[in-house]
Amino acid sequence: MIDILLIHVRDLLNQNFKNQYGVSDNKVVVSNLLDNSSTSPAELENRIVCFLLSIEQETILKNKNGRAGGSSGGVMDKFAPLYLNLQVVFCANFKSKNYLEGLNYLSQTISFFHQNRIINLGNIQGLSNKTDKISFELSNLSYDNLSQIWSAIGSKVLPAAIYKVGLVIFDDTPIRSITPVISGTGSENIN
Repeated sequence: MIDILLIHVRDLLNQNFKNQYGVSDNKVVVSNLLDNSSTSPAELENRIVCFLLSIEQETILKNKNGRAGGSSGGVMDKFAPLYLNLQVVFCANFKSKNYLEGLNYLSQTISFFHQNRIINLGNIQGLSNKTDKISFELSNLSYDNLSQIWSAIGSKVLPAAIYKVGLVIFDDTPIRSITPVISGTGSENIN
């Protein structure tokens, strides 16, 4: 589900860049920044690289129960939905003479999410039908936190924007049971 969401966001940004700049190639890719040998693949150069940094549970909605009314007049019992927020990084992986171009694309990425803080998803196959929109909030991190993040990634610091993306809903657990609804006490049939 997370992969489908990031691909959708990538496609929206690429379409925005194509409309704005008339470019034909995709400038945004979803990928690890480094491969297994700790080097940046050549196909990621001169691109905005989007990757998942972390996943956190939305604690405010954590204690909802999984009971819901069923279409057959019973109450369905299933695991409660899992509400998640994602930390997603958009970094400008533009080298040397293309550095300013990278800053421009990063600026346009920030502008896109400023204008589209909430993105309606419609019916994207593979997402929970309860995930109809997601929000984007720019994260404010201290220099210490940023240093720790880039050290953990194993990369040199690149210009980047980190967004909190919420609410991704995992609600595809099977129904555990259906409890029939009591429709009467049975005393109405006694004469």
